[in-house]
Amino acid sequence: MRNSVSERRKVLGLTQTELALASQLSRPLISAVETGRHVPSVKAALAIAEVLGTSVEEVFGEPDSAENHVAALGTTPTGDVPVVAVRVGDLLSYHPLADRGAIGSSWDKADGLYRNGRVELFEDADTSGFAVAGCEPALGLAAALLPGAGPQRLVAIPASSADAIDALNAGRIHAAVVHGRPGHLRRTSASVRRFALAGWRVGLASRVGLPSGLEQIARGKLKAAQRVAGAESQRALDRALAPYGGSAKLAGIPASGHLDAARRVADGSVDVGVTMEAAALVYGLVFAPLENHRVELRIAEEWEDHPGARALLELAFSDSFRRRLEAFGGYDMSQAGPVA
Repeated sequence: MRNSVSERRKVLGLTQTELALASQLSRPLISAVETGRHVPSVKAALAIAEVLGTSVEEVFGEPDSAENHVAALGTTPTGDVPVVAVRVGDLLSYHPLADRGAIGSSWDKADGLYRNGRVELFEDADTSGFAVAGCEPALGLAAALLPGAGPQRLVAIPASSADAIDALNAGRIHAAVVHGRPGHLRRTSASVRRFALAGWRVGLASRVGLPSGLEQIARGKLKAAQRVAGAESQRALDRALAPYGGSAKLAGIPASGHLDAARRVADGSVDVGVTMEAAALVYGLVFAPLENHRVELRIAEEWEDHPGARALLELAFSDSFRRRLEAFGGYDMSQAGPVA
């Protein structure tokens, strides 16, 4: 979002501190707005414009058109839904909040509503931040540990590796987290910086005493929590079932991610679930490994100097974050670091 805050402030003979005091905002925020590192909330933009004696449209440009509002994962919501929103270049990228009726869900903070083909931002919405899509549950932990507002805010978007890469290639997010067998991870068409985050195992979770035989699953004798076709964990299951006739007879229900698959097994909705080891351990399930996977963070080169990218990398490679993940079990942090 282009703005003329600096130019108008100087014409009026105001310092950043004087503008901050008059608009009841902080000087660092004014500095970040002027340099494009922070997109002010509607309330803050109105306060700045009032002190500068002009309108929000004059100082920050015309309001976004619906054409600049893009669904982060490419799927437009149906109906009116609350969304999180973050600016990725000239785009306002949004994603619906998780199902608020799901077990374990919470009243997450929304930035606005998707309604009538566009996002209607709330007055206090802060669309600064760093958007990362992927199916690594640690993204949610990282988002909770990083600032909740400003350019270092992490907007974690749950997605399969395939959907995350598609969104990154299309420029709808800043970065993607992907996983897969070493040497077989999906490629991106976008130029990226790659970082190995961890290693973990994908496999089948089941309740204590319940068999999780692949032949029974292939024959449809056991109900399974599955993932979408593009999910690497689902592809691992398909490969494992190939010697037993494949996955054509798979029975069960879809799961939105690793934790959801493990939860559905734990509550008895299904007999087994394809998931990561750490998720199975969290829910006290028996875990039968299928494949070892490598987890990578891929940041689009144009965003590698984004404050959110620097904050995420600093956190991801810190000893404290490493210890937090290792406490869950199932994480191998020995190879974390930049990928040549």
